[in-house]
Amino acid sequence: MPIGSRHRFKNESGQPTRMLITIAPAGLEEMFLEVGEFLSSEADQPSPPTAEDIERLLEAAPRYGLEIFPPSEKPC
Repeated sequence: MPIGSRHRFKNESGQPTRMLITIAPAGLEEMFLEVGEFLSSEADQPSPPTAEDIERLLEAAPRYGLEIFPPSEKPC
């Protein structure tokens, strides 16, 4: 995917899923460590994001060169 391309990930299956994402160049993984949370076991399911979680992500994104658009906006 070209740098700067708008995109999104959406699980339409109705079932929990996992993703394996490769990012180059390195560095964006630091944002996930900053704003994410570790699950205590593989059996745990992440809770839906709170307003505070979303605010933390929106605040961190520009430091990693990201611009996050509202979910209602479709990617180009």
